[in-house]
Amino acid sequence: MEFSPANAELARRVVDHAGAQDRVTIVPGYLGDGGATIERLKSAVFIDHAKEEYLPDLERILAAGWLHPGSVVMADNVRFPGAPEYQAYMTAQEGKRWSTRAHQTHAEYQTFIKDVVLESTLIG
Repeated sequence: MEFSPANAELARRVVDHAGAQDRVTIVPGYLGDGGATIERLKSAVFIDHAKEEYLPDLERILAAGWLHPGSVVMADNVRFPGAPEYQAYMTAQEGKRWSTRAHQTHAEYQTFIKDVVLESTLIG
């Protein structure tokens, strides 16, 4: 999912170049648009977008009923540039609704800025 139509087109070209068009769909839009994009995303697997939208969008996805026990949600760039509300939510829900593993990594395209990817499995 990509908010910018120009970036969505660029992403489509990258996917086509990689030969992955049968496995990847780029959907222009955002989840807070009153439901239009959610309807187009019912088969989506991966969303990479504004970090401050991680938690609101997760809540929208949960409300839409897309996830089931055992579903895995990945969140990158949790430390840098940061998604503190999302991280606090997953910490508070640990062992209740979610089971989360933190993977230590680095921010994209460099080796100096430490980052975290959260892998969270829906318990129920």
